[in-house]
Amino acid sequence: MVPRTRLAYIASIVLAIFAFVIVCGATVSRADEPVEITFWHAMSRSRGKVLNQLVDEFNKANPNIVVKSVCIQSQNKEYGNDYNALYSKILENIAKNTPPDVAQVYENWTTQYVGIDALVPVESLMTGNDKAAMKDIVPVFLSANTFTSPSGEKQLYTLPFNKSIYVLFYNKNIFRELGLKPPTTWQELRKAAKVIADRKGIPGLAFQPSVDIFGHYLYSYGGTYISKTNNGAGFGGSLGVADLAYWVDLVHKDHSAKPTFDATKLFQNGQAGMYIETTSRIGGFEDARASGLDFGVMPIPKGSTQASQFAGTNLAIFRGANDVEKQNAAYKFVSYMCSPAVTAKWSIQTGYLPVRKSAINSPAYQNHVKQHPEYAVGLKSLDKATVQPRVPVWESIRSILDDAMFKALGRKCDTETAIQEAVDTSNKLLYSVGSYEHND
Repeated sequence: MVPRTRLAYIASIVLAIFAFVIVCGATVSRADEPVEITFWHAMSRSRGKVLNQLVDEFNKANPNIVVKSVCIQSQNKEYGNDYNALYSKILENIAKNTPPDVAQVYENWTTQYVGIDALVPVESLMTGNDKAAMKDIVPVFLSANTFTSPSGEKQLYTLPFNKSIYVLFYNKNIFRELGLKPPTTWQELRKAAKVIADRKGIPGLAFQPSVDIFGHYLYSYGGTYISKTNNGAGFGGSLGVADLAYWVDLVHKDHSAKPTFDATKLFQNGQAGMYIETTSRIGGFEDARASGLDFGVMPIPKGSTQASQFAGTNLAIFRGANDVEKQNAAYKFVSYMCSPAVTAKWSIQTGYLPVRKSAINSPAYQNHVKQHPEYAVGLKSLDKATVQPRVPVWESIRSILDDAMFKALGRKCDTETAIQEAVDTSNKLLYSVGSYEHND
């Protein structure tokens, strides 16, 4: 999963501007004209095609609504990030009071938007039957999309959409050749990586250094990014140092792992024994089987407990000029996208996980898992899944921890210094925003 570029400082400024320009508009009567909905997303390539097919199917089934799908992409094709571009675009248009009707959003983006009342809670648009159906949403996704409104009411604000969960990929051919068993703990992973590196001359593990990699070890030993006692950084101390030291030792002491932004390519080409990423990569690796890749999937290694981070965005409805007709049309669209049949179809064609329990248990998806058993590992990991912090400054903290990883792995400072600097910088941000809802 490509790290998101951090724009939290800009966000705070733009969101402040929005507080002065938000207005309460009246419902527009359109007579017999269809209601037009703008849907901003960052889905391109093959997944973008699948998404647009679903949009087209919705439009055909609902002639009184026209959803216009708009893919927001970074202008920097080599190093840019489309979600970063989407985030920036949404902020700019919130400030102008011209947001999209619907957009993909991460949980911490939602926290910012809820704080300035820029979103319409999807629960407020639900009928009785829809509210009853909320229980069908996978519990961890339901919790991650529930927020407290400015008036203090807990509501389902957004609906889960393209979700995946982190797992450990391993090269079956290499493991068979060396007589290795897939690791279930961090200690076993380290031993297996060392054997592969020593005997095959390739990285036992290829990984993309990031806050997400740091978080796998942190959560598996009961840690959290944010302290629940003082709202400060919770990733410091002995656990944070041990976490960062684990990755540094793999690279510099054992010489068994390679931190690289080409980690996906290395594993796919059979040039690394293991790789950590989300289940959304399974489809691409299946395509590589024609080139000789035989891979397996395991849960993220266990520490003192089993824990997995999930990834992906949700669908939000923006308040804009308070056009009730548009809001109802937008709700019809997002509820369709997250319906059991559609989330099952979306998951089968893209590799994401279904967001509804009934979709997971549907004959179509169960047959898909039977044919592609690697997905079963991700499904079983959902009971141990956790969402990353939803605090507004999380984008900046992600960047801070990315930097800590880069510094330590690049030997620009020791692990203790890297962690303490990250803690100190993060605390300045966290204490500036005060209290918030804990979710990790």
